[in-house]
Amino acid sequence: MKIHIQGGTLIDPAAGTKQQQDVFIAAGKIVAIGEAPAEFHMAKTIDARGLYVAPGLVDLSARLREPGYEHKVTLESEMAAALAGGVTSLVCPPDTDPTLDEPGLVEMLKFRARNLNQAHVYPIGTLTVGLKGQIITEMVELTEAGCIGFSQADVSVVDTQVLLRALQYAKTYGFTV
Repeated sequence: MKIHIQGGTLIDPAAGTKQQQDVFIAAGKIVAIGEAPAEFHMAKTIDARGLYVAPGLVDLSARLREPGYEHKVTLESEMAAALAGGVTSLVCPPDTDPTLDEPGLVEMLKFRARNLNQAHVYPIGTLTVGLKGQIITEMVELTEAGCIGFSQADVSVVDTQVLLRALQYAKTYGFTV
């Protein structure tokens, strides 16, 4: 579908600009800013006068409640709420139930999110198994499953030797902690 977003204030962080511009979209991608490309016949026009047009926002700690807390909210409802607020990418902390310390759980979360085809989901894996601070996780396997980094959420690692080994492991492969 070809869309013309008309009269909005375009915020472009990459270029460092903030100005009133029209935006032209085809097949879900921006094809022009300012003037319509040749042969562009829009199917829809959005009046954005008085509004801002910007890239999607990123929520760096989205509590998606899956797996484990589906009785509170669903992945669908959380992603819909995020999109309604302009958030297109969600980083999910590992303190779900069960925690994101197994590749299968990460793959399941990524699969469900991908099938919903709404916001992008980027899981953070646990630094230690079960967030218990005793055994470090298999970070390579979790990364292969889709984790973009590792965390203990709001749980401390009391044993400094475990923390040191986890940080050394992450540094060896260039993982974000």
